[in-house]
Amino acid sequence: MPAILKDLSSGQSYALEDFTLIGRGEGATLMLSDAGVSRQHASIRREDRDYWVLDLGSANGSFVNGVELTAARVLRNGDRLQLGNSILMFLDTGAAADPSPADDDRTRISLAQPRAVASEAVTLFVADLKGFTGMSEQLDPGQVAALLREWYADCQSILRQHGATIDKFIGDSVFAFWHGVDIPTRARALAAAEALRSVEVDPASPTRQLLKSEHDITLDCRVGIHVGTVAVGQMGKGITTALGDAVNIVFRIEALTRAVSQPILVSAAFVAGWQPDSGAFRSCGSHMVKGAASPIEVFAPVR
Repeated sequence: MPAILKDLSSGQSYALEDFTLIGRGEGATLMLSDAGVSRQHASIRREDRDYWVLDLGSANGSFVNGVELTAARVLRNGDRLQLGNSILMFLDTGAAADPSPADDDRTRISLAQPRAVASEAVTLFVADLKGFTGMSEQLDPGQVAALLREWYADCQSILRQHGATIDKFIGDSVFAFWHGVDIPTRARALAAAEALRSVEVDPASPTRQLLKSEHDITLDCRVGIHVGTVAVGQMGKGITTALGDAVNIVFRIEALTRAVSQPILVSAAFVAGWQPDSGAFRSCGSHMVKGAASPIEVFAPVR
């Protein structure tokens, strides 16, 4: 039996799908008649045994156990999700009973316990759908959900085939990394970027073909890749992530793809050590980015 959300006011239960769009608008997978809920308020995505909840830029925010969501996080059995005035309890019917303390106490204990966090050299990857906000304004919520569902599935399949660890989905973007920074690892990251872009127009996808024919919408995936040392480990119950300045830099590199009109950009650190004079990359100049003390040089792959 799948996991469910139980409305604590009405007692009604909603079964969660692999991708559930929650909102007030017609076409939402789970539609809530609540004036405090946005048309496209939040999403819950299943990945293996976990369910990840993400706020979709709602007007009033989304809260788990009273804490506002600022990024995707895993839901745990008994978590309370507040959207507008609606409070929904997440119940994982396949989970064993949790003998741990109540939510607030469990959170404090969890943060106080030592975690297996280690500094590690990794290859970092961010992919983002260009113009997604504009696309969403042209589509109904059902089409948005179908589009994100397919794109998430593409990301999961392609990144895992190339050996990546998916850190998290953040709305219309995905953050992943590879353990190691050797040339073969970097080559896998670059191949994953090219593979992800190659499925932007998928003839086997009725959703994408419909969007192309009716709205002239084609997905445009932009990718930033960087290498650096980060802290990798468990930051909380059910949350494993990479943290550090290199993570901030890779997000800034992906954002530069718009400024230099290139679909894939990599850092100077990524290019360093590549076969000399191979002609595999060309410089797109040095740019100041938020949070960096000096300009960052970025490169586009030559194909």
